Amino acid sequence: MISDMERGRRKPGHYKPLLCDLFGRTADELGFPDDQPEAVLVPAVDLSAMLSQASAVTPATVQDLQRQVDGLRTLDRQLGSPAVIEPTRHLVNTVQDLMSHVFACGIRSTLAAVLSDAAALNAWQVLNAGEVQGAWKLHDLARTAGLESAQPHLLAHAMGEQTYGLLDLDRPADALQLIEAAREVAGTRVPQLLRAWLHAAEAEVHAALGDGLKCRAALDAATKTLPSDTNNAETPYVSLDEWHLERWRGNVLAKLGDSTALQSLLVALEGTPSTFVRAAASLHCDIAQSLAMRGDRAASLRHAQQARTLARQTGSVRQLKRIDVVMRKTA
Repeated sequence: MISDMERGRRKPGHYKPLLCDLFGRTADELGFPDDQPEAVLVPAVDLSAMLSQASAVTPATVQDLQRQVDGLRTLDRQLGSPAVIEPTRHLVNTVQDLMSHVFACGIRSTLAAVLSDAAALNAWQVLNAGEVQGAWKLHDLARTAGLESAQPHLLAHAMGEQTYGLLDLDRPADALQLIEAAREVAGTRVPQLLRAWLHAAEAEVHAALGDGLKCRAALDAATKTLPSDTNNAETPYVSLDEWHLERWRGNVLAKLGDSTALQSLLVALEGTPSTFVRAAASLHCDIAQSLAMRGDRAASLRHAQQARTLARQTGSVRQLKRIDVVMRKTA
C-alpha cells in the first residue's frame, strides 16, 4: 500500500497524518501535497469608502431612486417581469447597500421606504417567474424595510403580496392568517385604496379555501371601501379602480365556479388598457375557465390560447401554469 502511495498510484487519504507522524516528516516532504485548492482571499469591503458614499445620499438622491422604482414598475406592467427583473434586483441591492451604511435617521427611514417598495416589486416579478422561495425572501425584506420606514402602508402591502406565495404553495389557511394580519397592520392608518386592495386580496384567499360566503363579503367590503378618487399617488404600487375591481371580482368568482363571473370578466376585458398585458392574460384565462364550466369548449380554447400568447409575451410562469390547467380541462 505504501509503495503504491510512493508511486502515486494511491492517495494517502485519512492515512496522511498517521504517515507524517510515523516518518516525522511533513506531507510535502513525503510527496503528499494538500489536495485542497488554495483559498482565494477576497478583499474586504472598504467600510470607510462605503460610509463616504452613503454620506453623500441626499433627499434628492432618494427621490431619484424612487423614480427608478416607479419606472421599473411601469415597464414591468407593459413588458413583463423578464425585461426588468434583473434591473430591479440590482436597484434593490443598491438601496440595501446604501441603507446599511447610512446612520442619519431621516435619510435612513426614507431609504427604507424606497427599499420596501423596490423589494416588493422585485418579489412580485420573481413570483411571476415561478420562484416562490426567492419571492418570499424579498417580501420579507420589504416587510423589514417597511417597519423601519415607519410607514404602515408599505408593511401592509408587502404582507398582502406575500400571501400569494402561500397560495402558490397551496397553503390557503396560512395565507388567510397573513392577509388578516396585514389588514390588522393597516387598520385605518393607510389610504382607502390600499384598504380596498387588501379586502379584495382577502376575497381571493377565501375563494381558495372554497368559502363563498366570506369571499363575497370581502368583495363587497372592497367595493364599499374603494374611494371615488382612485388616484394612487400615495400608493403607486396599487393599481385599483372600478375596472380592476370588476376584473378581480370575475377572477375570484370564477375560482368559486360562480356562473356570474363570466359577465364581470367580459365587461373587464372590454375596458382593458393596452399597457396591462399581464392583466389581459389573466382575464383571458379566467374567461376560458368560465366558458369551460359552461361547456363551451371551442370558445374556452380560443381564450386560453390568447391567454397563453400574452403570458409568454410577459414571461409569467404563474399565468402559464394556470392556463395549462384550464387547457387540460378544456381538452
